[in-house]
Amino acid sequence: MSTKRKIEDDYIIKVKKRILKETKDTEKKYVTTYKEIKKYFKIFNKSLFKEKLNTFNDVKIKRIIQGSGQCVEYLSYRKGTSFFVLEMMPKYKNKLEFLNTLAHEMVHLWQQTVMKDTGNHNRLFFSFKSKFKKLNLHLSY
Repeated sequence: MSTKRKIEDDYIIKVKKRILKETKDTEKKYVTTYKEIKKYFKIFNKSLFKEKLNTFNDVKIKRIIQGSGQCVEYLSYRKGTSFFVLEMMPKYKNKLEFLNTLAHEMVHLWQQTVMKDTGNHNRLFFSFKSKFKKLNLHLSY
């Protein structure tokens, strides 16, 4: 095994342990903060996306009617550009639900910005299922 691979594997194990420790209390409601979004964006970018992901252009904590988070693309036809906004709920059932949601929305961002894909729940999206599992996360619709 190469040294680089060993360092990556060690990091994955470290992140998994951290997630397991921080999500032990499944009964405790989780209040979303910008600080935690930023912190876990960095962690997931390194462990899931090999640091290929640019941050969201904006982050909003707001009530979402359907679903628990969204990666919204805004197009500027005049400029010919698009920008991406992460929308997260103010509260989650527990921290694990928050982490699953954030990582899920990051996959959509990766699909659209890195892979120039639709951002749908397609084969490319679900190709992250095993990576999520290694971190004790669950990738679903």
